[in-house]
Amino acid sequence: MKQWLAETHGPNFELFRHFLVRFFDSDLVTTPGQWTKVLIGAFSLLIPVFLMVFPSLAHKYAYLSSLASPEPYRHAMRADELWQITLAMSVVGLLAAVEWHALFPGIRDYLSLGTLPVRPRQIFLAKFLALFALISAAIAVVNATPTLAFAGLAHGRWEPNPSFAAHLMAHGAACALASYFLCFALTACQGILLNVLPPRLFALVTGYVQGLAITLMLVLIVLSVSIDSTVEMSVLRPELSKWLPPVWFLGLYQTLLGNPEPRFRPLAARALIGLGVAAGLALLSYLVSYQRHRRLFVEGTGARRREGKLGRRLLDFTIPNPRQQAVFVFMARTLARSAQHRMVLMGYLGFCLAMVLSGIVGLRETPGAPRIFKPNQLVMASFVNAHLVLLIGLLIGLRHLFSIPAELRANWIFRITEREGRSQWLRAIDRFVLFWLVPVILLVPLPLEIVLLGARAAGELMVFAVGGLLVYERLFFEAEKLPFTCSYLPGKRPAWTIVLAFIGVVSLLPVANLMLVSLLESRITALLFVALLVVTWTWIHRLRELSWAELPLMYEEAPEPAVRTLNLSAR
Repeated sequence: MKQWLAETHGPNFELFRHFLVRFFDSDLVTTPGQWTKVLIGAFSLLIPVFLMVFPSLAHKYAYLSSLASPEPYRHAMRADELWQITLAMSVVGLLAAVEWHALFPGIRDYLSLGTLPVRPRQIFLAKFLALFALISAAIAVVNATPTLAFAGLAHGRWEPNPSFAAHLMAHGAACALASYFLCFALTACQGILLNVLPPRLFALVTGYVQGLAITLMLVLIVLSVSIDSTVEMSVLRPELSKWLPPVWFLGLYQTLLGNPEPRFRPLAARALIGLGVAAGLALLSYLVSYQRHRRLFVEGTGARRREGKLGRRLLDFTIPNPRQQAVFVFMARTLARSAQHRMVLMGYLGFCLAMVLSGIVGLRETPGAPRIFKPNQLVMASFVNAHLVLLIGLLIGLRHLFSIPAELRANWIFRITEREGRSQWLRAIDRFVLFWLVPVILLVPLPLEIVLLGARAAGELMVFAVGGLLVYERLFFEAEKLPFTCSYLPGKRPAWTIVLAFIGVVSLLPVANLMLVSLLESRITALLFVALLVVTWTWIHRLRELSWAELPLMYEEAPEPAVRTLNLSAR
């Protein structure tokens, strides 16, 4: 087999292999194939996660099976089936949304393959087959463990069809087809935009559509765990079920199990029709758009936009230092022009919004919530939770965003002028982060907070304004990169350590929420806490400024060496 793969087998197969192997490669990554290691590490974490979740489900079903009525058991089973379908769709859809730019051939493909004796249709067909193979592999990995485990749980006393094989087939088919539906729908959406919109408008709209898709997928992933029997009964109402694709495939799931209820057959039919329409539109968009797509990428998307005089005057007034102004404008224009960086930022924002919504739902519906927070503290707790999640999440997101380069080969201009401008550049980063972050997190919801909280909104504003500065100093204390100028090496930190850190932060959020809500109840305590934060921030900020003169910036990120040397011979 290895020898057969090493040989050449015709243009169609070689094009397919080229696209499949290079699907996640990027000029922004130092080491080729690094994204593949990241994905393998991320998907490998799914198995232990599901192995920890399903024992609790087994205990739940054992208890519900002991009840006299079958309805609680069946509602709980359908709710968990809907959760599994939604989660599978969202995870695979997130992968497709992240690789939005790779759903169609890109400029590198045209430049490298344009001189070869292959037809554009062959390039598009090979790209579509590689995309289908990659999606199929992701669907198999995401659904393998849940399908086996969930089929083994379906043996309760009130289970209408206790057959392991029937549940295995129904669960696997429903989750896989739902994932295919969403991926084909995203591909068809990009194809329709490509054929309908003018080139300049397509370049603008497609980046925001990608960010919106990533945001939606992250929201669905986080909120899917909140699906319970109440949600299941609500979404199965006819006026809602016909608009919700996950519910369509729940109907397909129940139909494959042989559920005799008549409400599931129309949903199953809608699922199969929707899958066929999405797949047909995706394939059709590939067939009819290859000429326009090639012309769009090779010829460009139009002229540059003119900059306004008002923005220039405002920038001169707020940032008079020319070196700081240059870095500030460089960062702002990179975010405005780079769809990849906007996608990452919107992804973090979507995940934070999902966490905020999940926290609000927990405060309102969790039975233990009233014992922790008094009824008059729930509004304050909701705002504190939102500020905590957005503040920490967006600051971590900005640090990750700054590590992704924009045009790596153009960083020479920063290298040759680093000695003269390093300190001013780092001060410009501070201004940029605080200029964008403060309005988004603190000032935008402030009018609503004043209406709902009254004078307590001022105390909360002060605490989170100074607390945000302190969190920023901690996250950027050892920042060794100028934003968008250093090569990027994903997977340098093992995925399991990131997951453990995330679990630790999420676990501490309720504790921090409770402490801050209690602290804000007293004005004197809140003022003392703000004063302590100001003193701490001043000390840390001073230490960070002192390190700027000797801090060398990094422009090339390399993997950790297998053996670390002691540098004893260095002088």
